Amino acid sequence: MMKKKMIGKTFAVAAVITGLSAFGLSAQDMRPVLNSASAKKITEGCEAYALDHDLKVNIAVLDQGTNMMAFLRMDGAPIGSIDIAEWKANSSAASGRPTKARFEAAKNFPAIGHAPNIAVFEGGEPIFTLDGVLLGGVGVSGAASADDAACARAGIEAAGLTFKR
Repeated sequence: MMKKKMIGKTFAVAAVITGLSAFGLSAQDMRPVLNSASAKKITEGCEAYALDHDLKVNIAVLDQGTNMMAFLRMDGAPIGSIDIAEWKANSSAASGRPTKARFEAAKNFPAIGHAPNIAVFEGGEPIFTLDGVLLGGVGVSGAASADDAACARAGIEAAGLTFKR
């Protein structure tokens, strides 16, 4: 008898869980994440932009958790800019803001430039879905800051994503 009650309760719990999932309810809503295919398209788009504009840059693509998804050092890109590209990507991925915004903020609050993982050089751009979900960040370094930023934005757009919320 006890075994039948246990089986009955198990089926009841399973039915409730199945019913909830049928309505789209869950303990944790799923959100889009940056995948390797999109990260690769971003680096390819950045590289194409850089080649068209005769730039030699390093390109870092990080997901929202600031994990490296893709990296490209173009032939002739400055070795010293490798860490800067990752730093810019990290700053944008973690904050959801372009690094240029941090540069502007540092004008009025210089101490922000000393905070860990906050890049104040233009060239880091956040990656968003077209619905505004933050996926990560791209950092480009090796050219003039404005060119780095334009390159990052071109890569994001090449992947069918956006750098604006």
